[in-house]
Amino acid sequence: MCLLSEDIAILEEFSEDYGWFLKNRNELLPKYTNKWIAIHKKKILDSDNELTPLIKRLRTKGLKPEQLLIEFLSREPLEAIL
Repeated sequence: MCLLSEDIAILEEFSEDYGWFLKNRNELLPKYTNKWIAIHKKKILDSDNELTPLIKRLRTKGLKPEQLLIEFLSREPLEAIL
């Protein structure tokens, strides 16, 4: 199985957006604490307390949630499971 150039571009954008999210997490906390946020091209597209309504709104806007970074922003420290 080989990745198409479009797939590679999506993965690269996702990686850049995740890096932006981590770098800006503390600045985002006051406005988005305990919310789901959708990020694309280093911008917050939308947010909600619940994931399902956020996904529905993104789809209504013609966006593909599976191609966006969607994160829950909590005051709790990030933990990695290895």
